[in-house]
Amino acid sequence: MLEAGVFLAAAWGGAALAVPMTQTIDLDSVYTGATPTGALPWLSAEFSYETGATTGTLTLMSLLDGGDFVQGGRNANAQSGWAFSLSPSVQSLSCTSGNCADAVFNQAGLNAGPTGTGDYNLAFNWAVQGTGGRLDGAEQAVYDLIFADALGASPFVPNAAGYISAAHIQGIGDGDDSSFVVDGGQPPPVDVAEPAGTALAWLALMLVGLGAWRTRRIG
Repeated sequence: MLEAGVFLAAAWGGAALAVPMTQTIDLDSVYTGATPTGALPWLSAEFSYETGATTGTLTLMSLLDGGDFVQGGRNANAQSGWAFSLSPSVQSLSCTSGNCADAVFNQAGLNAGPTGTGDYNLAFNWAVQGTGGRLDGAEQAVYDLIFADALGASPFVPNAAGYISAAHIQGIGDGDDSSFVVDGGQPPPVDVAEPAGTALAWLALMLVGLGAWRTRRIG
């Protein structure tokens, strides 16, 4: 079978297969402060990309209930609304739909409160004061991310504090309480979604390779 595997690798020509990947990051743990209203998770982010690509799509999803909301400050030194840890960092990004953040900071040393200053390098802030500058309810924001090099795995990884993401949720209870929430301190599972067409192509390639291997063995 090793000979068959070598044949398959040669038939493929050494080209890497682009595999669609999806990583879900659920913020479902209170680091400090009041417990947000509603069921877990309170916030969820989904990053979709293909291995070997330099781009990906990040969807920020609010699952907040009651009057809870995410906001954040107007500058990089202010308290971040929703922050992430990435390695490698993003080269550039743009919002394509939804409730786009008023301020996005793509740099090291961002302020995520007691969850760790300097442990996050991408932050989204809905910085306009008042109800118009908030992420709440069932709102989403979708971003296209561009990286300098091809991705072999998700760039969203735990920071030195052990967290991939942290957020500051405000307006809890009577509206006076707030909370810093995190993803729980464990890397979330990465789901591999392989399209039917890709699976069939792999199957066809394997059959051709095994057929050729058997012919060589018989000959």
